[in-house]
Amino acid sequence: MDFINSEDYKKIFVFHASILNRIIARESGSLEFKESFNWLSKDKYAKSMAAFANNKGGCIVFGIKDLPRELVGLQSTNFETTDEAKITTYLNDVFSPEIIFEKFVAEVQSKNIGILYTHQAKNKPVVCSKNDGDLKESDIYYRYNAKSERIKYPELKFLLDQIKTEENKVWMEHFEKISKIGPTNAAILDILGGEIIGQGGTLVIDKKLVPKLKFIKEGNFQEGGKPVLKLIGDVKPVSVVVGRGGKKSIGDVGMQITDDPNAPAVRLEEEEILKKKYPLDYTALTNGLLARYTNFKRNNQYHKLRKEFMKDKKLCRTRYLDPNNTGSSRKDFYSPLIYKKFDKHYTKKK
Repeated sequence: MDFINSEDYKKIFVFHASILNRIIARESGSLEFKESFNWLSKDKYAKSMAAFANNKGGCIVFGIKDLPRELVGLQSTNFETTDEAKITTYLNDVFSPEIIFEKFVAEVQSKNIGILYTHQAKNKPVVCSKNDGDLKESDIYYRYNAKSERIKYPELKFLLDQIKTEENKVWMEHFEKISKIGPTNAAILDILGGEIIGQGGTLVIDKKLVPKLKFIKEGNFQEGGKPVLKLIGDVKPVSVVVGRGGKKSIGDVGMQITDDPNAPAVRLEEEEILKKKYPLDYTALTNGLLARYTNFKRNNQYHKLRKEFMKDKKLCRTRYLDPNNTGSSRKDFYSPLIYKKFDKHYTKKK
């Protein structure tokens, strides 16, 4: 969900017709206001984020004074300089399963505000796993109207019923696939025990290799020319292999595989690729744009342009906390080439 360009975002910043900076929106089951951001209050923020995750998602907006609800903006750089990875590490330390969130800085009426947007959890309930400040081990938090608190029985029962419904749905999908293949032609992959079990017998996978199993989406492997190589044993992928024989490409990193045993291999680790080609994170990119243009603002236009440019993999790379789960927490890295895209929309300083 592109929250910062959504209708929900626009509804937050509707102002009173005659009172300056007075916000009409109230705290709700999906919205909470904070005047400032302080890492020492991380347990309180985490509690609200878990409550949002267990309901329908929601956001904490920093830079809004309560009673009355007035736009004051962020008075320090605490929010902007707190890295998403630091927040993710803390959340994973005190809650399970993972809480998926996004962190933004936006400009509203010439004032900077911070937003922590929490997605609705796919695997509910999110449970507190550790005591810390306001957080109590084993508690499940839920967002009620303008308040985050321990879940009550009706909502807990609803979550448990949802889990049963989802499990039944998954079972039905499995049964439908088996019925199409035929029970005699189907086998079960036990990713814990490392066995593929079917009527024809059992194929045992070395347990050392089981954690390294990867499922590749259909169409991600493109071959040209020679047959696909049969790979046996512990295969370690490399980013670039240049050879004189036939070539096949995988993904969009420029990986090439050859069956020429004399081909030299060049290995580039993900970290090295990111540092060289995509050295800018969100904060560095935004600060660079502020220094580059006379009319740049952190507003909806900026975020809309950034989201559009992110579709080009030459300009942006995304790193996920769990590389095998694109639903896990993420951090985006940008190439300096993205500045040329913004040049078309803003006026450069002389």
